[in-house]
Amino acid sequence: MKTRRQILKGLIVSIGGSSLLNSCGGIAQVNISTNGMNRFYSDEENAWVSKICDLIIPRTETPGAIDVNVPGFLDGLMAEWANSETQREHHNSLKKIKAQLGSDYLTIDEDSATNRLAQLDTKAFDGRSTDFREYRSLKGLITQAYFASEDGALLEQKWVAVPGSWNPRVEI
Repeated sequence: MKTRRQILKGLIVSIGGSSLLNSCGGIAQVNISTNGMNRFYSDEENAWVSKICDLIIPRTETPGAIDVNVPGFLDGLMAEWANSETQREHHNSLKKIKAQLGSDYLTIDEDSATNRLAQLDTKAFDGRSTDFREYRSLKGLITQAYFASEDGALLEQKWVAVPGSWNPRVEI
C-alpha cells in the first residue's frame, strides 16, 4: 500500500516530468483530443469521464477540469502512451466505476450526481478497500492532468477537493 507521501512524490514527479517534456520543444508530448474526436474513449466513456472530471474539479473563479480539457488529455494519454494492458485495465476500471455510481448517473441532476460521487469518494478513501482502487486511480489521473495543464498549474491557488477532504495520514 502506498503512503500519501509516495503518491505526492509521484504527482510532483509527473508534473515536473510534464514541465520537463514541455521544455524539450514538444518532442515528447500528449496530443490532446479535442472537439469530441476521441481516439481511446468511446462516446459513452468520454461522457462518464467528463462528468466525473467536472464534479471533481468544477469551474470556480478559475478554470475547471472541463475548461482545460482533462478528458481530452486522458484520451490522448491512453491512446498514445498506454500499453494494451493498461488500456484494457482503464476500460475495465471505467465499467466498474459506472457500476458503482449507477447506470443512471449521467442523467440525474447535478446535486444527486455530486452526492453519489461524494459517497463513492468517501468509501474509496475510507479504509482503502481494494473495491475502489479504480476510482482512486481515476481521481489521481484527473488531478494530475489538471495540475499539469497551464491553467491548473498557474491559476489554481487553492484546490478544494470535491468530493473528499484532506487527511495527511491516510495510507494509499
